[in-house]
Amino acid sequence: MKMKKNTTLSVGIVVIIIFVFSFMAYSLGNNIHVMTMDQKTEMFISLKDSIQKELRPQHLYRCCLKNSCTYCIEKTPEHGEEASCDCLKDVVEGKHPCGECIGEIIEGHGNPYLSKYFAKAIADETGHEDVLKQIIFEKYGTPVEDQY
Repeated sequence: MKMKKNTTLSVGIVVIIIFVFSFMAYSLGNNIHVMTMDQKTEMFISLKDSIQKELRPQHLYRCCLKNSCTYCIEKTPEHGEEASCDCLKDVVEGKHPCGECIGEIIEGHGNPYLSKYFAKAIADETGHEDVLKQIIFEKYGTPVEDQY
């Protein structure tokens, strides 16, 4: 009798937990449709920051930009396996970073301490290393002869 009572109680707790989580998911799904674009943007940035903050101490989000990319949060081939980012390591090793990082570096938003590595790394994907070295000089002030 006692075992049946405990089983009934356990099943009841599980049902309540499922109901609560279902209601929360339903509420979030419905609320997102009534949110303003500013609210959605704020929520997106908050989620992005949370993911990056959680992964950094484990060395799973190491970006080459001043402000970390969001591209690698999505799972993509070679970049972003399970939301990780290792574009910093890729750049230092002469491999191209993710597409967002390439664009941001060319715009001048890369980590300036890595600027000597940028042209070679981006050229791994795009070619045109000499042109890229000139762009890096213009954006970061790193002399062409000091770039790898």
